[in-house]
Amino acid sequence: MLIFRGSGSFARQLAGTQRDILSSEADTMFTSDPVGTALLLKLVRAEPARSFADLAQEFGNAVASWYKDRNLARTEEPTFWAEEQPPRLLAGEATAEPVGSVESGAEPPPSKSAKPEVASGELTAVWKEIIRVEPQQYPEADAVVLRQRLNYTLATAPAIATEQEEFVQILTPEGKHFGDFDISYSPPSEDISFLECEVLRPDGKLARLDPDAIREAQQESMGDYHLGHRKVFSLPGVVPGAVLHVRYRTEWKDFPLPHISLEIPLDEEVPVREAEIQVSLPKEAAFHFALERSPTALSSHPQAPPSPDPAVTQSSYSTTYTWHFENLEAHEPELLAAPGRHSSLLISTFPDWADFAQWYGRISRLTDGVTPELQAKATELTKGAQTDREKVLALYNYVTGLRYVAVPMGVNSFRPHGAANVLENQFGDCKDKANLLNTLLHCVNIEARLVLVPRFSQAHDEIPGLAFNHAISRVTLGGQNVWVDTTDDVCRFGMLPPGDPGRKVLVIDGQTSALTQLPTPDPKDHRLRLDGKMDCSDPQVPLPITLSAMAFGYPDYELRAAAQETKGHQASLPLLAARFRPASGAFALDKQSATSAAALDENFTWHAEGTFVGLASLMDSGLAKGTSEGSKAQEESSLSTDHLPGTKNSPVTLLHAPFWLPREWDLALNRRKAALFLNEGYPLTLDEEFELVLPAKSRLLDLPPVSEKREGPLRWRIEWKQRGERSLTALFHAELASGETSARETPALQQALRELFAGMSSSAAFRR
Repeated sequence: MLIFRGSGSFARQLAGTQRDILSSEADTMFTSDPVGTALLLKLVRAEPARSFADLAQEFGNAVASWYKDRNLARTEEPTFWAEEQPPRLLAGEATAEPVGSVESGAEPPPSKSAKPEVASGELTAVWKEIIRVEPQQYPEADAVVLRQRLNYTLATAPAIATEQEEFVQILTPEGKHFGDFDISYSPPSEDISFLECEVLRPDGKLARLDPDAIREAQQESMGDYHLGHRKVFSLPGVVPGAVLHVRYRTEWKDFPLPHISLEIPLDEEVPVREAEIQVSLPKEAAFHFALERSPTALSSHPQAPPSPDPAVTQSSYSTTYTWHFENLEAHEPELLAAPGRHSSLLISTFPDWADFAQWYGRISRLTDGVTPELQAKATELTKGAQTDREKVLALYNYVTGLRYVAVPMGVNSFRPHGAANVLENQFGDCKDKANLLNTLLHCVNIEARLVLVPRFSQAHDEIPGLAFNHAISRVTLGGQNVWVDTTDDVCRFGMLPPGDPGRKVLVIDGQTSALTQLPTPDPKDHRLRLDGKMDCSDPQVPLPITLSAMAFGYPDYELRAAAQETKGHQASLPLLAARFRPASGAFALDKQSATSAAALDENFTWHAEGTFVGLASLMDSGLAKGTSEGSKAQEESSLSTDHLPGTKNSPVTLLHAPFWLPREWDLALNRRKAALFLNEGYPLTLDEEFELVLPAKSRLLDLPPVSEKREGPLRWRIEWKQRGERSLTALFHAELASGETSARETPALQQALRELFAGMSSSAAFRR
């Protein structure tokens, strides 16, 4: 039985004496995967003893009926190949040009979803418990979850069985997209079966989607880097007032871990009226649980915060834990909010961290074996290195430059591939690259260990288990531990990339049995230095300027990333503008140059030439006296130029400095609920200095006073100085102590930004 695209060509090659073959195609290759597998399974289950020839004919009839009932053009041709007889079409005569056929090797279009079956009669008992809500109860929501139920059974055969059920009411036309489902799973270890896929329409009729008609979506794999599978379907009749009901079951027959470790999300993008989570496991099993960021109750339904303690029931063989939640707020994504703000229930049956570390050590054993190829590569890369640090740096830069490939499914989503294979492939995921670096370091007698990291989230001392989604290295250098991450190819040695700093990690060294915290960023390590010289000799035209930037730490990382993103297709845009913007005016680029993003052994620098517009404005003398700059100029006799010939009635020029600010600081001013998360959580120091060359025979009328903020999460200072008769210097210094602020610090940071933007509006005044 051959049920796949191209099966006809395959069957023709196999056909012969003592062979009967059933294929989903004849000579034409179709553009869609066949639907026949589910139909064939139904026929076999209904009458297992029927002959193969009879089964084939019934299969052909069933396929033809399936397409006819749905008014769909048939995109498969069931065919029976009986020994050496000519192939027999089972679903009627083939059309002259079969619908949906393609040349072999052509890219098929997406498949069509199944047509719904409309049921009539009495609703099942479960529907009688579901009560619709009025849309005005949830004025900001497009849909609401009326009931949600998640059951987890932890055992050994199957290792995990889950049943998930959800009733969702559509409130607005924009909510119709909630009728589209994309559910991932991980075969062959995990099976998924859909039990209910239906919609109760506003008119009371129930529309059902046949679960057997749900189609599969799969991404192509790269060698042994296997990607997941997905079930994709759209429910019929989804309109405002409709209630969707989906229930499905998954089973892990062989879970890839010796114990269970799960993070169960509690947040939804819409409000939830009622939710229940139930976990059952053998009575004698270890069980750890914790609520991470307890979900928030709706303000319109005040109640006590959800309790982290479940209801517990026991039988002779099992223990069941049940959590119940009501009237939960929707999770609203917010710009500039810290990652990992979702509420979730963490559960684990690992006894302790020592047990988890021992298991991981066993499955990753031998992946760092040294081969002649690895030894030769390490020797080649460190040739000429004088110190251990130079050797580490050379090997780090090499491994970091290798291509990153996404995490595979199954046990290889946890353990690294062999270092020799990664070297040969020249690609790998985070743990593969970390393991390769460690192995190359072992080749030159430098100690290095694999480290498991919960990137952009956090591990908890009291919940042993797989909280990790990332891997880095711990290198021993000069008796000190150095943490290095080779995943991101724009990250220089000595810096942990976004998502790593401050995380609790597990070192796999055969001895560690507790979590270790990674260091937090030091403000002095994350700096941007910007210098420039601007010619203001003719304020009535765009002002020529040269710019030079040097970055360290996270600014280096983000500008390298920007250089990669803009290479080629956005070469005419100033690189600095990808992350920063002028505080005043606009910059027009003429030409620029920058360090190669791949040159990790160099500080990242950027040089540009161009013009600024909008920094200089002309005012007549009378109007100037009404401004703060003009008034002060008239009051300060030392700066007054009225006594000079030809200057008393000449216009005054107001000049702003060409300072640059991070683009995200503008967004930080908006009203918000969550604490601010700037600069990917890193501190930031900005130092900017610009020389402004004034016109010949001009006289300075006024310089803005020093403006500064000395305390708080953001400290800054703006200062203007006169360097000579025709030269000014504008200086700007800012220190963001931490990019991750608390809820209490956020208003203070927003106020500091408002004051900074006000200070940026000041200008010097001169007269020609």
